[in-house]
Amino acid sequence: MSRQRIWWWPVLLCATALALGTSAHAQQKRGIAVEPVPRSEGNPLGGGTYRALVIGNQRYADPTGHWKSLETPVRDARALYRVLREEYGFEDVRLVENASRRDMLLALHELGKRVLADDNVLIYYAGHGFLDPDTGRGYWVPVDAQGTDHTTFLRNSTIRDELSIVAGRAQHTLLISDSCFSGTLLRSATRSMQRDIGSQRYYRQVAAKKSVQILSAGGVEYVDDNYRNSGHSPFTYFLLNSLAHNRQNLLATSELVADVTKAVANNVDQVPQSGVLQGAGDELGEFIFFRVDVHVEGVPADRVKVKVNVIQAEPEAAEAAEAAAPAADESPTRDAPTRLIAPLPTL
Repeated sequence: MSRQRIWWWPVLLCATALALGTSAHAQQKRGIAVEPVPRSEGNPLGGGTYRALVIGNQRYADPTGHWKSLETPVRDARALYRVLREEYGFEDVRLVENASRRDMLLALHELGKRVLADDNVLIYYAGHGFLDPDTGRGYWVPVDAQGTDHTTFLRNSTIRDELSIVAGRAQHTLLISDSCFSGTLLRSATRSMQRDIGSQRYYRQVAAKKSVQILSAGGVEYVDDNYRNSGHSPFTYFLLNSLAHNRQNLLATSELVADVTKAVANNVDQVPQSGVLQGAGDELGEFIFFRVDVHVEGVPADRVKVKVNVIQAEPEAAEAAEAAAPAADESPTRDAPTRLIAPLPTL
């Protein structure tokens, strides 16, 4: 895949060649198994590269014992990493696990330097969040945070500055935070669903307009870190579920938000929030997910492989993401830790 556009004949030829006997090693390194689905017509929207920064903070090392380790953020991040690369054709994806404050700042800064005009950029964070009750300031909590020492946290205003740099260069920017990240970074009003949403006309219209969208896990509440022993938080469980079961070629963020919000609210005491980053140039466009689906007639689905030329910014991140997940019979601890999800009234 060159950037995000797919040239179908080379892909189909490659798929057929792999199905007829390309070496197992090559298939394992480059192949993507595809379920039988209707033939995709390709992405009619054109545009730039799909990039993502995915952060999962789980193993906290707070000497004061204030920040307990969590169960699911790394698995959440790895699962989203795989879905974005293998099912939605993201070409530049960096996975950062158990990040220190410096790691998080460097990852955000480096992403900003890679972004080009017309790009589509997604940033995801899973881990602890903190709301200062005295100042109303919110933070992401790195794994090297120490107690309530704010200087060891990553302040929302800093994240907003880095996100604004990315948004200033990209066409579409989407921040998804499974932690406390809302308040003044979000406009209070959410976008209403348009009558023609889901049509090619709608996708073309919103793709042509700049967007800087945010989807946050919820308001002020404690939520289970491990939803029904799924290995994922409730919010990310339903986020992954919506992406994995989507069978549309194109999926607008507003459609994803509607599905995830309803599913989360129906199952846990938590309501995700969505909006835009204030002052970042949002023009009521939308981040569009483009699903990479290929069907080869006459070839069994379990033998179809798609060879994709993936531009990897961090080879070690890919190796980490493809590492074997914990065994299915592993049981989480009975007293599962919780993540604080809180709105941020001021910065």
